Amino acid sequence: MAVDPVALVLNPASRGAQRARREVVIACAEAGMPPPEIRSTTVAEPGAAQARELLALGCTRVVVAGGDGTLREVAGAVGDRAVLGVVPCGTANLAARNLGLPLRSTTAAARLAVAGPGRRVDLGRVEASHEDGSSTSLPFLVVVGVGQDAEVLATMIPEAKRRLGWLAYVTPGLSRLRRPGRPVGLRVDDAAEQEEPAWSVLAVNGGRLPLGARLVPGARMDDGLLHVAVVGPRRLADWGRVAATGLGAPHREHPALRYRQGRVAVLRLGAPGPVQVDGDVLPGCVSARVEIRPGGLRVAAPTT
Repeated sequence: MAVDPVALVLNPASRGAQRARREVVIACAEAGMPPPEIRSTTVAEPGAAQARELLALGCTRVVVAGGDGTLREVAGAVGDRAVLGVVPCGTANLAARNLGLPLRSTTAAARLAVAGPGRRVDLGRVEASHEDGSSTSLPFLVVVGVGQDAEVLATMIPEAKRRLGWLAYVTPGLSRLRRPGRPVGLRVDDAAEQEEPAWSVLAVNGGRLPLGARLVPGARMDDGLLHVAVVGPRRLADWGRVAATGLGAPHREHPALRYRQGRVAVLRLGAPGPVQVDGDVLPGCVSARVEIRPGGLRVAAPTT
């Protein structure tokens, strides 16, 4: 009986990429499968084109070895047409954290990616409009952000990310805590637009961060909802409330941190600025339309 080929989309620039490649080859052999069809990403083709090529070959499982950016590209191309496996090799690995995937063992991650059952999760898409009249459409898995959140990522030095991992985000973020909020027009589903003076506005699919922190407590990648968090502290002391909620304290309505839920959110920036999509930055944006597609992706991941 013929076995459908397993595919591997590999980001060779990611830390641990070659080890991930070896472990995926071993996992295929252990599962009685032929060696995977392998395609490497490039700067010009960061994953989507490779995934479409592999689907055309008849691959019913596409494994990604890379960071959140590579995973986002491949997920958008694969959708629910194949099972998506993930071997995390990035800086923050936010999608892998939210999916409950192994982060410390490449061997365990490869085995799950190659042979684990497919689990339905939600897939997002953002349409960003730029000040020059152009637009960019991208898939996302975890979060789209505007405001200081995106500004921090826009100023991130790539070498710091490679050297420090997710800790590279901490110091630049802390340095901006005193920065004032900016007006952001926000509309969720069919509600009227409201202007929010916000430090950041985050449209969230999966809420888990490193060290057990959460962008939005209770948000899950399989709940069919887009969770919008408006972070608007008025004084430095308000950050204590924001931090406590992120670390698990019960949330109580407060101007410093407000939540909304829906399927579609439209963010209108008061002045052109960056929009971050799973850690990748789109500069010079004036608005972003963010939508969630419930169950739009099948991922090899634990069921709980």
